[in-house]
Amino acid sequence: MRLLPLVIALFALGPSHAASSRPAPKDELRTLLAELVAADTSNPPGNETAAAQVAAKWLREAGIESELIEPSPGRGNLLVRLKGSGKGRPVLVLAHLDTVPAVKTEWATDPWRLTEKDGLLYGRGVQDNKGMAAASILALRRLKQEGGTRSRDILLYLGADEEVGSGQGLDWMMEHRPELKEAEFALNEGGLTELSPDRKEVRFVALQAAERVSRNVTLKAAGPGGHSSAPPVDAGPLVRVAAAVARVGALTFPAHLTPAARLHVQGRAQAAPGELGEALRRIAASPDAPPEDAVTAVARLDPALGAVLRTTCVPTVFKAGTKSNVIPATAEATVNCRLLPDADPKAVRERIVAAVNDPDIQVEMDVSPPDSPMSPVGDNAMFRAVKAAAAKVWPKAPVIPRMSTGTTESATLRRSGIHAYGIDLFALTPDDARTAHAPNERVPVASLQPGAEFVYLTLKHLTR
Repeated sequence: MRLLPLVIALFALGPSHAASSRPAPKDELRTLLAELVAADTSNPPGNETAAAQVAAKWLREAGIESELIEPSPGRGNLLVRLKGSGKGRPVLVLAHLDTVPAVKTEWATDPWRLTEKDGLLYGRGVQDNKGMAAASILALRRLKQEGGTRSRDILLYLGADEEVGSGQGLDWMMEHRPELKEAEFALNEGGLTELSPDRKEVRFVALQAAERVSRNVTLKAAGPGGHSSAPPVDAGPLVRVAAAVARVGALTFPAHLTPAARLHVQGRAQAAPGELGEALRRIAASPDAPPEDAVTAVARLDPALGAVLRTTCVPTVFKAGTKSNVIPATAEATVNCRLLPDADPKAVRERIVAAVNDPDIQVEMDVSPPDSPMSPVGDNAMFRAVKAAAAKVWPKAPVIPRMSTGTTESATLRRSGIHAYGIDLFALTPDDARTAHAPNERVPVASLQPGAEFVYLTLKHLTR
C-alpha cells in the first residue's frame, strides 16, 4: 500500500494554492462534475485515484485536508474528516468514484466528457455516482467556509470498487479504517427524487432505508455432445438449459410488502395520479394481502416500484457451445434474483427447482440468510434533516421511506450498526433514472443546483 507519498503529495501545495479562475458558486457543481467525469474510472479496472485526486484538489483549495488510500496501485479511496464539537457521533457521507464501463459507439456523446444537449447533461457517472461525490465535496467546502460549531464530525468517504464488489473499496476500508464505524448515520446513494415526465414538478423525495438482496442462481446441464449432423434422441444440455431458463424467466413470486415498501406505497398512494394511483391505493388498503391485479398494474406502469413488491428472478447470462457444427456437452445459465430482505432463500430455491422441472439440471444458489437489516424510519435526526432540506428545495414534495430495487453499500454499513440512508440528490424523470448503467447516462441541467443545495442543507441540519 502506497500511503505516505500520496498523502504528502496531496498537501504539498497547501490551501493558499486556490485557482484564481475558480467558477462562480452557481457553476461550481457543473465544473467539478465535468472534471470527475473526465477521469475514466470504468471498473474494471477502476483507476479511481485519478478522480480522487480531482476531489482532493477541490477540498485542498478550501483548506480541507484529505487522505488518499490505495489498497492496490490506482485504486484510490479518499477519506476526509471535517471536525465538529463531538456532541453527537459522526455522520458518514459516501459516494463511489468508479463507474460501470461505457461503449463509446453506443453513446450519442463522448461518455467521458460532460456534454449539454436539450437541457440535459450527459456523461458516464453523472448519476451513478459522481454527482453525489461532487455535491458532497461542495457541501463540505461551504460548511468549512461558514465556520461555526458543528455538533458532529462529518466523515466524507469517496470510494473505489463499488461496482465490482467493494473489495478495493468499502469492505477494505471498514476492515482497515475503524473510524468509519464511529458514525451514527450515513448518507449514501439509493434514494429516489422523482420528477414528473413534463419536468415541471418534483413528485416526492424517497429516502432509502432498506434494499433487496442480490443472489445469483446457476443452472447447469451436461451430456455427451457430438456432431450437429446427428442430433441426439434426447434433448442436449443446451436445449434443456434453454427450456429451464424460459420457465424460470416466466416465474412470478408472491407479492409481499416489507415495512419499508408498505410505508412507501402509503406515501405514494396519496398523490399518485391515474391508474397508478388507483392501484397503489388498493394495495395500501390491503397491505397484508395486496390484490394481485393491483400489483401487476403497478409493475406495468412503474417497473421499479413493482419490483420492490416481490422477489424477482431474471435470466442474465447463457454459456454454451464453441462451434456451429458441435453439439455442446455442457450448458450453463445465470439467473440474477433480487430477494426481499425478509425472504427465505431456501424457499426461493425450491420454487426455482420446481419451475425448472428437470432433475438433470443442477440448481446452485447461496441459501444463507440475507442479513440485510433496515434502518429506522420515522422521527430521527436523518429524517428530520432530509425533510427540512427538501422543504426548502422542493416545498411541495413529501419525503417518504423507500426500499431500493438494487443493492448499495448501505447494507454493509447497516450490518455494522450504522443507520444508513440513501438519497437521489438530482430530481429525475423515470426515463432519466433508467439511463444509469446504460448508454447516454444523463441528468437534467435544472436539477443540478437544487441537488447541491439539498445535500448541503441535509448536512447542515444534521450537524446543528
